[in-house]
Amino acid sequence: MVSKKYLVSSLSPYQLGLFLAITAAVLFGIVPCAVRAVYADGGNAIFMMIVSIWARALGLLGYCIVMNKPMFQTREDCQQAVVGGVMQAFSSCGVMTALIFMPATLVIMVLMTHSLMLLFFLVWKGEVKLDAMTLITIIAALLGLSLVLDIWHKQPIENLWGIGIAFAAACAIVVRMYVYGKQTLERNPAVVGAENFLVAAIITLLVLVFKAPHLPNSITSYAWVALGCIATALATFMMFYGISLLGSFTWSLYSKLEPIFTALFSAWFIHEILKPHQYGGMLIVVTSLVVYQTMKTSVKVSIR
Repeated sequence: MVSKKYLVSSLSPYQLGLFLAITAAVLFGIVPCAVRAVYADGGNAIFMMIVSIWARALGLLGYCIVMNKPMFQTREDCQQAVVGGVMQAFSSCGVMTALIFMPATLVIMVLMTHSLMLLFFLVWKGEVKLDAMTLITIIAALLGLSLVLDIWHKQPIENLWGIGIAFAAACAIVVRMYVYGKQTLERNPAVVGAENFLVAAIITLLVLVFKAPHLPNSITSYAWVALGCIATALATFMMFYGISLLGSFTWSLYSKLEPIFTALFSAWFIHEILKPHQYGGMLIVVTSLVVYQTMKTSVKVSIR
């Protein structure tokens, strides 16, 4: 098991993992608001994707350099970084492409099915046993998210390409989450993150062959860019440490909080009006996670 000497907290490792998961969800929830502000001022998806993924990679790299933590030490480390990095780049590009074909709310909804797919993958691998309460918890969280994202009031999607691409991106998320979970069991989470995101950042530059980035037009937009990059870099740092403490499945389940914070920040910062059923969906998601946490504590379920 990975050494927990890096923990400086009065909390237990699991409690600290939950704290990191919720804090990261808040930070990830800020990012879409920043992205939308940049898009509204002339920036495009290529620009934001490259800037954000390099911010995450350089943030982790800088930490490793300052803390004198060596990277890419063995052939196996390099192989795992390539797998995780390719899947990270593929999922990011997949999300961007899926947004061309269908609304962002539906893209997010398809992506959030990765927890269910990860659970079935772990069952297939023989690493966990499927229990009814965990399955019910995930389905309830997905139902709640469908209300938060208001997908039941959207027009039907005629082009199935978007659904297929988003589903492929969700599959890539499953693979990289599983790889991250395995890597952080034995190695420093920041080193794992730096290796994977450096590979992903380099691969992502290939999108420049197909389309050029468009920069925003005002200083205010660059402030939004900086906010988005700082938020996603900090959240990514927390993600790798959180996965090492909670395991990939539990972390992926708590990532269902991200769209809730996105909806709330959209209402607060850009004055979007949330409907009553969206608040009801938030309550369902939070309740399902509380039930899962209570169940996990009472029966000592451990799904990594």
